[in-house]
Amino acid sequence: MKFYIKQKVFSFKDQFKVMDEEQNMIYQIKGKFMSIKNKLELQDKNGEVLLRSNRKVFTFLPKYFIYNLRNEEVATIKRLFSIRPKFDLSIMRRELTVDGSLFAHSFNIFDNGQVVASIQKKIISWGDTYEIEIFEKDDIELFLFVVIVLDQVIHERKGNKGISF
Repeated sequence: MKFYIKQKVFSFKDQFKVMDEEQNMIYQIKGKFMSIKNKLELQDKNGEVLLRSNRKVFTFLPKYFIYNLRNEEVATIKRLFSIRPKFDLSIMRRELTVDGSLFAHSFNIFDNGQVVASIQKKIISWGDTYEIEIFEKDDIELFLFVVIVLDQVIHERKGNKGISF
């Protein structure tokens, strides 16, 4: 399945829209303004929270946790030391890896060497837009939210505001 994520250009906090192939908004992601833990929420199109995340404070390399509505940890994202963006990813007790291009414009998520999701930044667009293809049938919302959290880790490292894929 293909999805498209677009960041709201003029905003004091992180805001993203997730659209299907027909460009219908199906989810939105909202960040908390001035949050030390860089908190984010995945919401359905009606504003109901489905997933939330926060960053572990005081770590050498960034580490994020994703929680469901019952406050259960469903995913962990940990940046690895590397010139190219690399991450360890744990989703529902599955150990995955994320490998990015040198300039962080594309990423693949691997499960035992098999690509389960692919992320490509659109180079020419108003605001940052990227295409996500998810080859999994389960946990699609979680994979979409992981993409946004990966963006947060990348843009923290660059020290700028906005999408960095």
